[in-house]
Amino acid sequence: MDHPSDDLANRRPVWTALATLFLDDDPRATLASRARTLAASPYSLDELEQVFKDEVLPVCGANLASPAGEWAGFDADWLEARILDVVAKPASRAKRLVASWNAPSADWRATLDEVARLRGSQHG
Repeated sequence: MDHPSDDLANRRPVWTALATLFLDDDPRATLASRARTLAASPYSLDELEQVFKDEVLPVCGANLASPAGEWAGFDADWLEARILDVVAKPASRAKRLVASWNAPSADWRATLDEVARLRGSQHG
């Protein structure tokens, strides 16, 4: 998988779709749209997992812990800038652990399952 800064055209829609998991809203409402975007990406399920954990989670994870979290959507330019900053300076293990406490694991699993289902129906 290319470095994020070398693959922006493919990464941007994936980042935006994954960020919907961290809105102060019900992520099930955006499951179908998010899964379609991810299924259309060139990334394998393992690569999507890596983008989720290493790029989007460290940037958006804290939103779920905020009493006044973002609910309408993250600004795409802000999201891109923050993610590129995070990948330029790899987070410490402790910082990743803190971010993982806010990971929407059940909704993420449902998203991956739907991506796999969509890809299966498209390819066979």
